[in-house]
Amino acid sequence: MSADAKLDNLILAVAGHPGVRGLGKTKLWKLIYFIEASLLREYGSNAGVGFVKQPFGPVPARGQRRLDALTKAGRILVTKEAHDVPYAQQNVSTTIKPPPDAFTAAEKAIIDKVCTAMGRQTAATLSKISHDEPAWIHAGIGKDLDPVLMAYGAKEDPEGL
Repeated sequence: MSADAKLDNLILAVAGHPGVRGLGKTKLWKLIYFIEASLLREYGSNAGVGFVKQPFGPVPARGQRRLDALTKAGRILVTKEAHDVPYAQQNVSTTIKPPPDAFTAAEKAIIDKVCTAMGRQTAATLSKISHDEPAWIHAGIGKDLDPVLMAYGAKEDPEGL
């Protein structure tokens, strides 16, 4: 399966997970980051989604492109909340599930674990947590996160890596 197809299926899995509430793009990207990091930490490999450091935390390098493609194909719905704030949240939702063979049993377990544990937290909270990740700390804004450092969690001393 291509990296784009894997990312598409991750987007669908997170957007359709029952443990995830109030899903905007920032929260979507953080949940995908934590899924990928958890797969690296527990199994030594992941789907190969590359991430870029942005001010609000890690963002999949091809995330917006894939989200736009899924939206255009009618597989994802992105709607803006009408609030009088400078940055209205863009809600992400779907009724379509990824194909049954899109993930291994181990990947499905990690997706469920991350979405259940973190899916009701706010995007701001998830962003703050991601800022403690060594991969985010050691990258410059707009630069790729080091996948080797993604294997280390916030419990590691980033200065010692």
